[in-house]
Amino acid sequence: MSSIPVQCAGGSYEVVVDPGGLHSLGARALEVARGRRVLLVADSAVADTHAIRATSGLEAAGFRVQACSIVSDEHRKSMATVESLYQAGLGAGLGRSDLVVSVGGGLVGDVAGFLAATYLRGIDFINVPTTLLAMVDASVGGKTGVNLPLPDDDGVPRLGKNLAGAFWPPRLVLADPELLESLPDRELRCGLAECVKHGVIASQDLLDGIDHRLDVIRSADPAATAWLVDQAVRIKARVVEEDEHEHGRRAVLNLGHTFGHAIEPIDSLDLLHGEAVSVGLVAAIALSRAIGQLEGDWADGFVRRLERIGLPVQLPQAVPVAELLLRMGFDKKAHGGSHTLIVPHCPGRVSIVPDVPEEAIVAAWRAVGAD
Repeated sequence: MSSIPVQCAGGSYEVVVDPGGLHSLGARALEVARGRRVLLVADSAVADTHAIRATSGLEAAGFRVQACSIVSDEHRKSMATVESLYQAGLGAGLGRSDLVVSVGGGLVGDVAGFLAATYLRGIDFINVPTTLLAMVDASVGGKTGVNLPLPDDDGVPRLGKNLAGAFWPPRLVLADPELLESLPDRELRCGLAECVKHGVIASQDLLDGIDHRLDVIRSADPAATAWLVDQAVRIKARVVEEDEHEHGRRAVLNLGHTFGHAIEPIDSLDLLHGEAVSVGLVAAIALSRAIGQLEGDWADGFVRRLERIGLPVQLPQAVPVAELLLRMGFDKKAHGGSHTLIVPHCPGRVSIVPDVPEEAIVAAWRAVGAD
């Protein structure tokens, strides 16, 4: 077991990485919770497994639990879903000292966290991530949010990711790597995309460690995944502590994401978040090359690493560059029509680059198969 403290003005908390730790949820909740009523929001995929265990543990510790589930789908990550959860909270009698507990992946954690941030102007929140992606990324840092429909200019419906949200730190994050043993391999690979991103930002050692342990990580060995989660969370925690509300340094965590967020909602591409980020990382490298910022000869080896993991490095099918630029224009990180993007120079060194020329972005998109 390891415990990683995250110090921030909005509220400090621990990320506990503990194989088999789900059994301790009730006891740990007693240490941080003020009230005894819980609205447990579960991913429907784990509603009959991990969520039942979480509910039983909380009830055994004396909590009154109202459990509900939501489908982990970008189109359900909406204000309508949050409204239904508000009603569930009111029906359960949740007061200002009570709490929301999320059991699921990053999407469910984002929605449940936004619910906690806005219900009665904010109540306590505990996050129990059940995917690698959520353990190493979405559950750490206090970001919550839901998607909003974008203006419809050409008859094509579009979603803007996380355009409504709040910074709301949890009281506790409990990451149990044993839960990953039942995770589909595709979902595990998606989590690895975020771990690799963390490595590019801050740690060649993490990248090397993934290479050396890849087979046991891919088999969801609890010791290997506990190491991976611990190392990735420590990197993210350091960045978050420097810049809680993303006014500066924290933006580096968006490496590959502005590209990824443009393609993830395109249904025909059938990309999960980590897969979209993988393509986005390759596009970010191409962007770095296009503006003359790429250092050394690491890029080709990095792309091969993504391929060994089983992640996509190209768009599954061509998408017009004009559509992708339009989607990027609505990204929450676009300011005044110009683009500020995260550019990797080499593993361990990335920069926030304002006013990136459009022709360089076009070159980056074409490098990953856009037309």
